Amino acid sequence: GSNARIDGTLTDAASSEVVVKLLNSNRYEILDTVKTNAAGQFTYKVDVAEGQPEFVYLFHNDRKVATLLLEAGDKVAVTTDALGNAVIEGSEESVKLMQVEREHAQMSYLFASLAAELETATGAKAQQLTEQMGKEYRAYNRKSVKYVMENSHSLTAIPVLYRNLGSLPVFALHTDAVLFNAIAERYEAVK
Repeated sequence: GSNARIDGTLTDAASSEVVVKLLNSNRYEILDTVKTNAAGQFTYKVDVAEGQPEFVYLFHNDRKVATLLLEAGDKVAVTTDALGNAVIEGSEESVKLMQVEREHAQMSYLFASLAAELETATGAKAQQLTEQMGKEYRAYNRKSVKYVMENSHSLTAIPVLYRNLGSLPVFALHTDAVLFNAIAERYEAVK
């Protein structure tokens, strides 16, 4: 079989453990627990079939510290800290996926803080916050649609389709359903 190799460094966690998980039909499956050496380094090989990329996640103390989308033959260098500030080299798809996740995390944080403010706001302030949330939501939706269209051949588009902002799915608009089906079909063809 073929595999992908991860050379990792956990900068602030020498002689500790990294849990390697695989995403399988929207469920995490634990592949292995890898020990880091005194310098926080580890190496791990993941079985990846040709033409069937795998979503692989690295966890440390129950916190996701890196997200990878690995293809057969990939040799990826991952440097991350215990908070998940990761730098990935050697896998373009993984770098894209990390960027997508980071933007979503920032957007979720902004959305949540606006929602929290809105709970106690009244009058014009409440109106303004509601409008701002709507604007941010639409902007993020547009950006996500653009990403999916431009990266429809990439599996990094899949998680984007399932994102929520608060309790709102990013792809809530019925027009997105058409896009969703097109991607799903292409994804099935890849699998």
